[in-house]
Amino acid sequence: MKYIILTNNPLAEDEFKETHDVEFVDGKLIDVLIKARDMVNCGAVLLNHPLYGSVKPNETPYRSLLIKCPAEPADGSFPAADPESVRLIGNAVNAFRKFIVKKEITNPSLLEDFQVVDLSLLKSAVAAADR
Repeated sequence: MKYIILTNNPLAEDEFKETHDVEFVDGKLIDVLIKARDMVNCGAVLLNHPLYGSVKPNETPYRSLLIKCPAEPADGSFPAADPESVRLIGNAVNAFRKFIVKKEITNPSLLEDFQVVDLSLLKSAVAAADR
């Protein structure tokens, strides 16, 4: 199955850049969600939940998503958006905006811990998608 890993996690990019298509988002978690929303609106399909794990969007700066890229139609039109993916990514963006980010995390040790957590969840999603 052709999919990309959309991430803002440098650890995830390093882990998968040699074996998978990785699109690195140089930004915050909301930037990953918005990029995913834009892709979904153009026909891409989410392969993992955008709010996976029990980590609220205001509690981590990192997110990695698996996105199945649509085949390009011969007539050049956009494929129809997947309703479930539209619903999931829309809810994720709304959830992020609902939670108030109390303080930006700058402690390098904490940032590394959050990268490891995101990578662990991503590895599980990749293993399932590669089956």
